[in-house]
Amino acid sequence: MHTLSVCILLIVCFFLVLIAFGNNQQTVYANSDTNQLTHGFNPEVNINNVLVISTEFDKTLFSQQASSPIPLPAANRLMLSLLVFERLELDERVMPSAKAIKFGQEEQNNHSVTIKYNETYLVSNLLALHMYEHSSAAAMVLAEHLAGSEEACVELMNEKAAQLEMNDTNFTNILGFADLKGEKKWSIDFDLIKDTDLLNQKSTLSDLAKLVATLIKNQTANQMFSEREYFTRMPDGTMITLRHPFDQIFASIDLGIEGAWNFRHQDMSFSMAIGEKNQIKYLIFMSDKTNNNFAKQIVELLQSISEYYVVTPLVTQGQAYPSYDQTKEGDKIGLLFLKTINYIHPVNDSFLHPAVKYISHGPHNRPLARGTPVGHVIFTLNDGSQIEADVGSDVSILSGNTLLSTMINSLQQNPNLGKLIIALVILLCIILLYKIFRLGKALASQIHLYRLNNIQKQLKDRINKPQ
Repeated sequence: MHTLSVCILLIVCFFLVLIAFGNNQQTVYANSDTNQLTHGFNPEVNINNVLVISTEFDKTLFSQQASSPIPLPAANRLMLSLLVFERLELDERVMPSAKAIKFGQEEQNNHSVTIKYNETYLVSNLLALHMYEHSSAAAMVLAEHLAGSEEACVELMNEKAAQLEMNDTNFTNILGFADLKGEKKWSIDFDLIKDTDLLNQKSTLSDLAKLVATLIKNQTANQMFSEREYFTRMPDGTMITLRHPFDQIFASIDLGIEGAWNFRHQDMSFSMAIGEKNQIKYLIFMSDKTNNNFAKQIVELLQSISEYYVVTPLVTQGQAYPSYDQTKEGDKIGLLFLKTINYIHPVNDSFLHPAVKYISHGPHNRPLARGTPVGHVIFTLNDGSQIEADVGSDVSILSGNTLLSTMINSLQQNPNLGKLIIALVILLCIILLYKIFRLGKALASQIHLYRLNNIQKQLKDRINKPQ
């Protein structure tokens, strides 16, 4: 009975230890919120959908409902622009169709140019009207010229979206009109969070970031985002000036804004800004049901981001890595980082996991020049992402196992020994010069004595010579 009681007590203690150990265990996953770059960054942004990314490091700096599908007419307009840049020449001439003219007649917005029938327009003219003045007529002309019809152009838009892995995007028209399931009508009561399942046409800010990242690789697209005035010549020869649709945002010079764009359609507003501040290259998107252009909110958010994040070197060119590699013959190879690599992190957090790993590209053969890449070092960030930094040899290793090769390698690997040898060589040179100086002085004395002897001999010969 006593033995049974002891066994039961031991079993209970064992389970208590397991429970206590389990409660003390803290498993940190790479994708957990506490390991995200944005953890602890909570600026006050009263906008439904917001996304800020670092374009250089491909990192999300702030996100709010960025992956939630919403009516996003700006995605339609920007996707159409991307297709134009990829498939058309800007100096092509296009004649509008009757359908496109009708769209222009139904528009309530006033534009600098009214697109007319039986006129031909350059693609560059139409694209400028589409991007700067959001002309639906210009958009329709471009869509028909791209694919023959609006429906065919929508197919191209969806194909491109799939190619860019915009997985939460679906286009049903080119102009961004809301398209709801069950023949429901768009109204001001539509809830961007609760009613997302009603959307036929939809996109997300995360998807739009992939689209814009592709679009800004085009030089002309960048110019259209950044030029506050765009000059273009119309078919009748008239030169007109188009104003940037988000001109006021460029007044925030201290934020480093280099490009911007906005679009409002069916009470859905969208704004974006591109720029660099404190070495942080950013791309910011905002969208909500409002007529706000978000200029004030963009300024405040970018100020918060520049205060919370910093860009610093992860490694610097020429910096030594505290490890070594070796050749097949056993020569020791010290390691140097071959270039400076920067990364972004919170000001008060290095955001680096202590685990660092060296991967050799060996086996290495002689000869091996200094700076030759021999491997790479893998740094792991707290979010699980990794950065590779190439390292190279800090010595030059000659071919063959000669005495000279061994001596040179020893000198390269031991700088103090090299300094000592140089000091000894200098000392030997000084001693040698001193010896040469003394020998030279003795030689000069001998020459002088030789001359005196010759003179003495000549005098003696004259004296002894019979008169």
